[in-house]
Amino acid sequence: MFGLKPSFGRVPAYPPSPFSTLAHVGPMSRTVADAALMLNVIAEPDARDWFALPFEPCDYRAGLDDGVAGLKVAFSPALGYAEVDAEVADLVAQAARVFENLGGGQVRNISIDEEVAEADAVATDVESNDSGIIYAYSFPSIRRNDGRFPIKVGLTTTGDAEARVTRQCKQTCCFEYPVVLKTWEVQRVAAVEDAIHSTLDARGSKRQAPGTEWFDTTLEEIETIVKFVQPPA
Repeated sequence: MFGLKPSFGRVPAYPPSPFSTLAHVGPMSRTVADAALMLNVIAEPDARDWFALPFEPCDYRAGLDDGVAGLKVAFSPALGYAEVDAEVADLVAQAARVFENLGGGQVRNISIDEEVAEADAVATDVESNDSGIIYAYSFPSIRRNDGRFPIKVGLTTTGDAEARVTRQCKQTCCFEYPVVLKTWEVQRVAAVEDAIHSTLDARGSKRQAPGTEWFDTTLEEIETIVKFVQPPA
């Protein structure tokens, strides 16, 4: 049995699932070739799905016989947090070794800490007096509705936090779409970001991970710091 999880929205879904964006549509078949043929059909456009990606006409069977030599393969056996059955973990590791033996170039086990560290590395220099936006984002698998959870606090001067976060994660090996939780328009954006980081670090909220901007915190705590550093006019 072979299954493929395409990019979210590549396969339009209608009627929508009661699980909303937690539902993810893709082909399951006996062979890779059958899955590619099936994806050719189910990826056809459907304007009723507002989350669908723009249609890209192509034949997913193209290149199936080219092999995997020279490819880079990244996999995460636990996504940095999940408890995985030992038998499942062993089978996934065996599959990764198969790719490696087939000449799949570099096969890496990517942890969520490495993901956030690579996202942190995509940064821009900001002048101390620039106005901009402070944003807070996380990933669906680690987000919580109550209590503390890992949140990244960053800045942008472009006025588009969604685009900034998306660009960061596209340049890394993120396994999920990030979720921008909240934004704040501020003056002296670099100073405000530094104040947030320093305060959360002093409170012991900084995550012990390669990422430099990730904290175990809440949106309410971040909001309090922003209002203290830069009260509303």
